[in-house]
Amino acid sequence: MSRRVVVAVAVSAALVIVLVAVGAFLLTRDSSRPARGDLIAYSCKEPNNVWYAICVINTDGTGSRRLTHGIETTDPAWSPDGSKIAFTRREDVGEYTTMSEDDVFVMDSDGGGERQLTREVQGQHSGQPSWSPDGSAIVFTRGDALPSALVVRPGDLYVMSADGSGVRRLTEGAYDAGGVWSPDGHEVAFTRMSKDPNDRSREIWVVAAAGGEPRQLTRTADSYDAAPAWSPDGTRIAFTRLRATSQFDGSATVWIMNRDGTGLREVVRHKLFSIFTWGLAWSPDGKTIAFETSPSRLCTAISLVDVASGEVRPLTTCTRPRESALSPAWQPDTTADAHSR
Repeated sequence: MSRRVVVAVAVSAALVIVLVAVGAFLLTRDSSRPARGDLIAYSCKEPNNVWYAICVINTDGTGSRRLTHGIETTDPAWSPDGSKIAFTRREDVGEYTTMSEDDVFVMDSDGGGERQLTREVQGQHSGQPSWSPDGSAIVFTRGDALPSALVVRPGDLYVMSADGSGVRRLTEGAYDAGGVWSPDGHEVAFTRMSKDPNDRSREIWVVAAAGGEPRQLTRTADSYDAAPAWSPDGTRIAFTRLRATSQFDGSATVWIMNRDGTGLREVVRHKLFSIFTWGLAWSPDGKTIAFETSPSRLCTAISLVDVASGEVRPLTTCTRPRESALSPAWQPDTTADAHSR
């Protein structure tokens, strides 16, 4: 056998080995490894662009990496098994007067397999997804398209199957946003804003996941309550409380209440120069909450607060607007150890 043939055979064999190894990796990556609750997905600024992408970071603040590229994305939400992330794909193009017709997308937890779930409708936006605890359905907000300058895009709450089919309306009659499914699957908590121009309140409400009359949980005359987040055991709801002056003085607090609205307790006071926020997430063990805060006037970063002590630890840093981070979502823990605790 000539040397040329031997070399060709060796190269071919090596190529086969590489292809088999790559194939095995693709088949066994993320999907075969249980989610361990050691990652946080969030909205991160994409380099050289005005928009946000979806990133993940280790809970110790290391290893940040970007999952989406070239399109504005926000509101990440992990599937209960940790294998997928649903998110809002925005249509902002940098013009504040652009009417943004957002849609809900889903991707694999490593950023692959992107696909659209909500149908594109002219003059309409869809976003802010949250999974049902069994992973079969997603609640989201749908409403009229709004100028891209508006951070909050309310509407009515809808529910669809995880593949985007079977859409049904859950709420109507007000401006609702940020629906999140309870761990027992019975209720959806959300922020409600009245359509009355003289009523500027924003409160936390809940509605049965099957539909029905919503029930109000918070009542504040001079504050804005937003970003409800269920504790992993479903007994408590955390939320952010802001004031009309927050964008000027940074006044903000994180609170916890029982799921029926009783037992209010302040967890931490911090600075957040915004009057809109959709960023709270509990750790799988219920001991820590990730929240949005402002290290400086024009920046938003994510920090972690110990629920029992109120001790705060920064997760991301921000010294200039292009480093801002929003909308933390904590990876679930699907390991056997998590279920035995």
